[in-house]
Order: sequence, then C-alpha cells, then structure tokens
Amino acid sequence: MPQLTSLLRLPLELRHEIYAYLFPPNPTSHPLPHVGITSVTHTPPTLTHLLVHRQLTAEIQTYYFQLTTWKLIISHAFNFFRVDSNLEGLERSSVLRHLRRVELVFFCDILLLKDYPSFGLEAFSAEIRRRAERACHVLGQARELKEVTVSWIDTTLTGQWEGKAAILMPLKALAADGQVRFRIGEVYGPDEQEEKEEFVASMREVLGEEGEVGSKLGEDCDSKASDLRMLAFDPRQGRDRLASATSTSATSSQSLAASGWRDEGTWRRSGRLEAWQRGPAEVGA
Repeated sequence: MPQLTSLLRLPLELRHEIYAYLFPPNPTSHPLPHVGITSVTHTPPTLTHLLVHRQLTAEIQTYYFQLTTWKLIISHAFNFFRVDSNLEGLERSSVLRHLRRVELVFFCDILLLKDYPSFGLEAFSAEIRRRAERACHVLGQARELKEVTVSWIDTTLTGQWEGKAAILMPLKALAADGQVRFRIGEVYGPDEQEEKEEFVASMREVLGEEGEVGSKLGEDCDSKASDLRMLAFDPRQGRDRLASATSTSATSSQSLAASGWRDEGTWRRSGRLEAWQRGPAEVGA
C-alpha cells in the first residue's frame, strides 16, 4: 500500500489553515469566462493546486465553495458591458450546482439614462426586474446555495426607493424552501441618511424579517459606480469568441475556457479538461 504524503497525514483543520493561506481574500474579476460571474471574493485555485492529488482536489474545491462569495451584477446596462445578461453560460456550467454564497448587485446606472433619455424609470425598473427573475430561475438550480447578499448601487437620481425595493420581489422564490437566507450588503444612492434607512427597511420588508441587516450605507456613489463599470466589463468576451472561431479545436478551447482558471497548457497536457467543473466528488485519481 503506498505511503500517504506528509500533507495528507496532517489533521484536516491544519490543511484548512494551509488552504486559507493559499486562497486569501482577494477580489478576482471574471474567474470563469462566459458564465456571467463578475468576481469572486477569494483567490481561486490554480491548476497546480487542482492536479496534486484526488483527495486534496476534493478538499480544496469543497473548502473554496464554502468560503467564497460569487458576485453577479444585475443591471439594465448589461449589453453595454458585453456580458452574459441572461446567465445562459452559468446555467450550463456545472459550477452552478456547487455555489453556496452569492452576492447580487443591482446596478442602476445613470450613464444609460443620459444616453437614452426615453429609457426612463419605469422601463429600466422593468428590465432590472426581468433580469432579477432570470437570475433567480438560474440560481434556483444551485442546490447548495445557502446565502444571498443583496446590494443596491443607484446613480440615476430618480428616487422612488420604495418602488425600487419592489424590484427585489422575485428573490423571495429563492427562499421558498427555507434553505437560503438573505442579507443586505452595500447600499449606494439615496442622498439622505433617512432615505437610506427607509430604503433598507423596504428591502428588508421585501426579503423578509429573517433577512440580516449588515448593510454598508455608502457615500461616494459615483466612485462605486465607476468601480462596477470596470468590474462588469470583461474584454475577454470578444477576444475569446474570436479565438474560438479561428481555433482548429473549438470544442477543446471552449472546454478550457469554461473549466476555469489558469495555465491552459498544463491543463491540456494533463488531459483533465474539466477537473474543476466536475466538482469534488467527481475528480478522478
């Protein structure tokens, strides 16, 4: 019988300490191209980590999904950013079934209203709600989902905060079975502190009394909006589509892009094209 390595002899708690060092809090944008995930809160595993040993691969994946929050931006301006607004890529990805923590950022951007004045409050509210319904339909398939953080970034100066809170109504379907709990994240937009508190109260009313209020009521809304625009835009969207169209092995390229992280040469040579996406229990020796 082969001897276990010294790392595998360590107690699981100590291995978790090692994983915490390897995958620290470090927001990383677009970790999985083409699946609509805007960012993750912790440094993702590399292929080197995932190809060491079957047991370690399973532990790392389980640990990472328990730890990390995956951010989705819901906005009326998604087409401007050239991202997957309907989350079709996420719905097809096997990563979906392992998600446990998700942040939904509702982003109402004044730039679109300036460019298209006829696209007023009613129209963009309806569009954001439609996309919220779609996001909830997709996330409803994430059987491991436990926590959804809801943030609201609004630079439109259109007010009507109670009505905007009603846009969140589709989210209630995620908590229908009692498995998912909501918490309120960052809130930027209302000018006065009283408005902010009333808006948070309206959000909590929609999300339910069990929703945990841990909100950050932001002051510098323009700066936050600028950060979100930069985060939402993924220049790889167009570049990767072009590469796939000209590749002699389009299927292989798409598998590599969909599977996740870095060092595609190592990934291809290993022959384990979908080690990350298959999930902890499905990774072979």
